[in-house]
Amino acid sequence: MRLTLKITIAVLLSVALLFSLHSYLSIRRERIQMQERLSRDALQLGQSLRIMVTDIWHTGGERAVIGFLETANLVSGPLRVRWVWLEDQVSSRFLPRAPQQQLAPVRRGENLSLLVEARDGHDFLITYLPVKAGPNRLGAIELSESLDELHGYIRESLRRSALLLAATVGSGLLLMLILGSFWVNRPLRKLTEAAQRIGTGDFSTAVTVSGRDELAELSDTIDRMRGQLAEARAAQQAANDAKLEALEKLRHTERLATLGRLSAGMAHELGTPLNVIAGRAQLIARQDLPAEDIRRSAHIIGEQTERMTAIMRQLLDFARRGQARKQPVELDGLIRGVVDLLAPTARKQSVEITWQPAEKPPKVDADPGQLQQVLLNLAMNGIQAMPGGGRLDLGLERVEKAVRPGDDAAEPGKWCRLQVEDQGQGIAAEDLPHIFDPFFTTKDVGQGTGLGLSIAYGIVEEHGGWIDVVSTPGRGSLFSIYLPLAGQGDKP
Repeated sequence: MRLTLKITIAVLLSVALLFSLHSYLSIRRERIQMQERLSRDALQLGQSLRIMVTDIWHTGGERAVIGFLETANLVSGPLRVRWVWLEDQVSSRFLPRAPQQQLAPVRRGENLSLLVEARDGHDFLITYLPVKAGPNRLGAIELSESLDELHGYIRESLRRSALLLAATVGSGLLLMLILGSFWVNRPLRKLTEAAQRIGTGDFSTAVTVSGRDELAELSDTIDRMRGQLAEARAAQQAANDAKLEALEKLRHTERLATLGRLSAGMAHELGTPLNVIAGRAQLIARQDLPAEDIRRSAHIIGEQTERMTAIMRQLLDFARRGQARKQPVELDGLIRGVVDLLAPTARKQSVEITWQPAEKPPKVDADPGQLQQVLLNLAMNGIQAMPGGGRLDLGLERVEKAVRPGDDAAEPGKWCRLQVEDQGQGIAAEDLPHIFDPFFTTKDVGQGTGLGLSIAYGIVEEHGGWIDVVSTPGRGSLFSIYLPLAGQGDKP
């Protein structure tokens, strides 16, 4: 509606300007024509009067001429006739209405018409016709006509022009608004609504504006754009789904690789309960075993079976692929489960895992399976970095002030920090910038996929955090995982 109103106002202003200019020029032309007509009429009358006055002057003198002119006023209508002297020293009765300095042409014997404003503010058209009244005297016939009638006509013309202009503007405004509502406002409203739907990601509704004008062409263009955006979004969604599927496959592959490394330690862990079960089964098979010993052996077999089942369940849960889902995670329990999984492998490598539960363990919104994979990857790397044994320290704490690296403009916020520290060989300075690159590894062939740290870094980033690394060759490495606290989304 605002666009229609702007166009209407611009058009009507142009019309009003042209109409006003035309009216002004027309009235001005009529005014000039009326003045010229009045001047011609006065001159014609004056010519006739001058002939009569000349004859009367020769026969009757000045008094007869003045009387004749006064009698002529009775039939001249609005045109007033009088005798004037063009001399300086005369009675005020015979002084010209026009200033003496303007009467030079009359003294030279020329007829003169001019506009004179009286003291009361009225304008007069005054015509002078010189008359020789003797050998040394020069008089003139003065014909004056008030221009009040002319001014009244001009005012009436202006009033009619103003009324006509107002009527034209009013009807034009009404017509333009009505037509603009159908031709401009409705199509623009449809286009606006369509653009808003497209802006919100709704590409399902076609954009249709009937007609063959520019708005219809714009509608077709927007509709083609809508179709292209819908196709692009579908292609992007398919690409994202494929990317997520590939990423999940890589993560699953890395989980299986980690599972393979864990299985070596678990083999020994399963061997012990199997030996116990076998021994107790042999005892039960003896016929002379007391009933109490049989019950105790059966109970021990049940305990060892549950132990083996728990070990196998942990391995299966870790190996199983599942949909990513964030939920409040108690990190103490998550770390305790990781420690249990790593215990057999750590004992085999002569590595001591230390873990001190927090007094008030923080919670994070995360996928527990993905966080478990991150911790297992980092911890397994730490264990493998200590082939001669050592200590692997796991830590968990709440950090009150921390800033994401590279985001200097951000204010320090509150984070949860998980730490994995080993006493291994460390990472060389030239390798440190590349450790999170996919397929980058410093291990021997067959010892790693080169995806563990890259996948861990990607998981932490998806959870709104980051990983810091501090490493000294020959002394060990410290990996710090920063995650937003529960209830804070991806920002502290």
